Amino acid sequence: MSRRPLAIKREIPSSESLLRESSKDGSFTKSWSISKYRRKQYSSHRTDVYAFDPSIIRPSITVSTRDNDHANEDFDAKWGGKGVTREISFGHVGIKEKASGFFESVKNTVLATYVSITQKKKSGNNRNFRAKLMIIVVCVVFIRSIVLKIIVIQQRQDENKRQLMFLERLSKIGIRKIGSLGSKSKRTGIVDWPRGSKESDPARARQVDWWKQNPIAPIGFSCDVTPSYSSDKIPSIKASYKALEGYKYRGYEIPPPVFKGRTPVPPGPGEERLQVAVVIPFVHFQIYKVTSVITQFWSKNPPCLPGSEKVSAGLIFYTENSLSKGYKNYILEIYQRLGKDKIGCFFTDIPQFLSLTDEDLQMSHLEGAAFDFYMLFELLESKYKTFMLVEPDAVPIRENFLPAIVAESELLRCDSDGLWQIGSLPLSKKVKSADLQKRLDYHINGNSFYILGCPDFEEYKCRVQTYYGPDGRCELMAGCATPEMYEGGYDHALYRYRVQSDNYEYSRLVMHRFSYSNLMHNLGDAVYDPVEIVENYPSTYLVHSKSIYLTDAANALKEVTTEILKVDTCGHDNHVSAVIAHIYRYLKTGEYTKRDAARYICKIMLPLGKVKKSVCNMYKNEAGGYAEDDWKDRMEGKTYLWTMDFHGGPASCDSPIIREAGGVLHAEVDGICDYYGLCRDRLKVIRADHWKEFDPTEQQIVDFKAAYKDDPEFKRVDAFLCHHPVANCELFLPFNRSIIVHATTRLEFGRHDAGIDWRLNSGYDRNTGQEKWKKWVKTLQNLATDKRNVIAANNAYDQQYIKYFTGISDVLLLPSWCGIGIGVTICEDGWKSNLQKNWMPTRAEVMIVPYRSNLDRTRYQTNVRRPIDHPILKELRAVSRDLRGTTEVKLISELYDDANPLRMLDHPAVVIIPYQVSTMNLIELYRLNIPMFCPSLSLLKRWCREHDLLWEVHYGWPEMLVENQENIPDPNGSLNMDKNSKEWEQMFDYWIPLSDFYQMKGIIYFDSWEDFFKKYHDALDSDRLVNTSHEMRQANKELEGSLLRQWKNILAKVRQQ
Repeated sequence: MSRRPLAIKREIPSSESLLRESSKDGSFTKSWSISKYRRKQYSSHRTDVYAFDPSIIRPSITVSTRDNDHANEDFDAKWGGKGVTREISFGHVGIKEKASGFFESVKNTVLATYVSITQKKKSGNNRNFRAKLMIIVVCVVFIRSIVLKIIVIQQRQDENKRQLMFLERLSKIGIRKIGSLGSKSKRTGIVDWPRGSKESDPARARQVDWWKQNPIAPIGFSCDVTPSYSSDKIPSIKASYKALEGYKYRGYEIPPPVFKGRTPVPPGPGEERLQVAVVIPFVHFQIYKVTSVITQFWSKNPPCLPGSEKVSAGLIFYTENSLSKGYKNYILEIYQRLGKDKIGCFFTDIPQFLSLTDEDLQMSHLEGAAFDFYMLFELLESKYKTFMLVEPDAVPIRENFLPAIVAESELLRCDSDGLWQIGSLPLSKKVKSADLQKRLDYHINGNSFYILGCPDFEEYKCRVQTYYGPDGRCELMAGCATPEMYEGGYDHALYRYRVQSDNYEYSRLVMHRFSYSNLMHNLGDAVYDPVEIVENYPSTYLVHSKSIYLTDAANALKEVTTEILKVDTCGHDNHVSAVIAHIYRYLKTGEYTKRDAARYICKIMLPLGKVKKSVCNMYKNEAGGYAEDDWKDRMEGKTYLWTMDFHGGPASCDSPIIREAGGVLHAEVDGICDYYGLCRDRLKVIRADHWKEFDPTEQQIVDFKAAYKDDPEFKRVDAFLCHHPVANCELFLPFNRSIIVHATTRLEFGRHDAGIDWRLNSGYDRNTGQEKWKKWVKTLQNLATDKRNVIAANNAYDQQYIKYFTGISDVLLLPSWCGIGIGVTICEDGWKSNLQKNWMPTRAEVMIVPYRSNLDRTRYQTNVRRPIDHPILKELRAVSRDLRGTTEVKLISELYDDANPLRMLDHPAVVIIPYQVSTMNLIELYRLNIPMFCPSLSLLKRWCREHDLLWEVHYGWPEMLVENQENIPDPNGSLNMDKNSKEWEQMFDYWIPLSDFYQMKGIIYFDSWEDFFKKYHDALDSDRLVNTSHEMRQANKELEGSLLRQWKNILAKVRQQ
């Protein structure tokens, strides 16, 4: 990326040998001699750095040797010399990261070569020493200069290419005033300021030069510049600037703007503008943040009171890219559910949906936010006098906020005493966060009031966009950010411009146009108490903070890492990352409080010198150390559950809903655990090493009891929870605690499962398995007689399965939740959010799920075929091109290397080819509200008959130990059952409809692949996919409420008295 000339603070006079850095170990000294440099602050550094201009650098190379009796021993040991210190300096340029590694290696090479030659000199071989060294140095300087030129040219070409593509996309959608595509020698529309005279302004002259040299850089939308695609337009554009000759602002002769400000669009004849537009800007993936604001915050603190009169205000939902009709209807439905008593004071009953384009402009977050902001003025000014920007994380904390917004907006006027912007400065209590105090950050946050239709404010915005040109972090948008660290955003550019010394003459005349207000409180990402804010700030109605969408665990983790480690949460070495991951795991489950997390950090990091003792002293326990509290004192008021599973999915899915219900679940997991962050931590006896000891021996059961008999943690446990396999509950019988049996698959799993090939090779014995099965069924029956225990299954199939084989009538259907944190581990995108990511398809492929399909194998034989060669997929490929159209149906493995369900959010739909009646992956996909297609019962029956598709449903063929009074068909049949027999058909017809994919709402069923394509194309041509996703979301919301009630009842039942 090229430097941003507008970021130059000042020129500094020439100086020789200005910068010198000496190493303290005495090994060598690097020095750079330069003739001139420019000061600049890069966004990636907190302190000033110096960017050297290669065109004005004079390389200087100095080589010297001197005796040193105290030479560094490590240096001597490496190079074999002693008593010699080498000093070498190189001409240096401030280049980008791409080149830094190259130059570092070159310097190391020269140093090594020099030392080698020096050593030869000491041994007597010093012929042509200086000549050889100078040849090497000259070559290095030459290569360096060539590489630097190539890098700079390539970066500039890449930037120009991206800007050109952006301008072309804008021109396609009819957006003008985007800058010039004119000659490089003359920037169209620039008013030259006389240079060399008394009125000369060097700061402005630099801006003019920059814009002339960057003719395709997009200016933005506040400047009155028309794209010049041909030279015949240039005279007319120049003519429009004659009015700037003899420029004055409010009677003061000051430097004119580089470009003329945009002329506002007036209202139509006879039209009256409304006072204020409340604008909620968002991008597609934030749709459910918007609906969350309405349902959670606006419903509690509505904009209006019952019976309120209408006020001069409108509501606008604003997106860069157009929303589909289905999404508009969804947002509108959520909004109108509030009722007229809460939203009736808006001037219009129906909010407006405002979008810019269907074109993907391919902008970064900063560029996109600035693009949307600057475009908004032209879109609104003919209908509204002002607008207030209210992002989805700016929410009301008091009711009846709309009349307050209208009253505040009336302070905005275009006359000499009116305001242009009203908003909140940073009010986070942590002034050192983001260097707020150090940077003297008084910027007005973007969630503010703005004047519309005011030529003077358009000129101000144009000046800002001219001063902070499109470069660096914002190649496609001017006025998008400043070069300072932590100052990405148009709101920072709007503020920082008027406090620059370059702009003093103009800024002092408009400084009074910007005002701070308490109506909106800007807290950044700080956690806050709305009651406290209302008490201390009676005029505050809204609060802006990202914390409302962060989990409690993420907020707590951020606080302890910044307070104690003084670092951001992510991006550390393995040791620090492991410590942070550990405390996050237990913050997430509720096992740790913020204080517990702080003590753990101090206990581990203080001996390593990575934290300050004075900070850690605040977190000491009563004994003066950092040990955790006694188990009896931990998790006060919470029900503590403990599980040992061989799959992390069930525990991970249950943990959030258990915590919300007032419990804590600690999980020790083997097998699939890394993905869920629940691997074994303090498990005894059972090693849980890659599914070994899956079926513990009698001796291990005895040893387990002995190991935990007096364990203080087990004395704190209220109940034990078993998922996968549920038979592991047998380990917990000796501890006299409640037991929650929560089956996620067949009851015999782990005891009598002869249908699983890998179990047959791991010491399984059929006769022993039969005895274990009888014992386990008896144990389960006994557990059911004790009201302290809970017998449950997460799907209807296993619920009925338990009833069938045990005779227990009271088996609870308790679905796995899996509703928060799906597919995300710590420090990955979205890991902190308390909202699930949204289905928002960007790809065309329909995906076959789940990732593991069993299409490559049979019950006892692996690698029979490639999954793609399975007959079912051959049927798919046999569908005619006319019927398939352009629709591609792919296996996940054809596109992705793992089963992360979040990848499916990018696809329009998934097709289920089931291998089990219930899987955690399918539940996760359903919770993500991704439209699903599934074979109908008749099609699935054919596939099972012909291809034994659901062979894994049957883990074995356990003995029926209770009387079958209802003549229900055996769910497993027999190993070699004839699939054309009546017995098999009765089994299928009774049991398979209980599968999750036939119980869940909103799934679309097809009778053949031809039928699938027909139904899928019909859904694409309508809003059915969107409506299906909404139906799934509603079903999930209802289930969440039901599960929360169920778990609250369970926790109350099992808690120790």
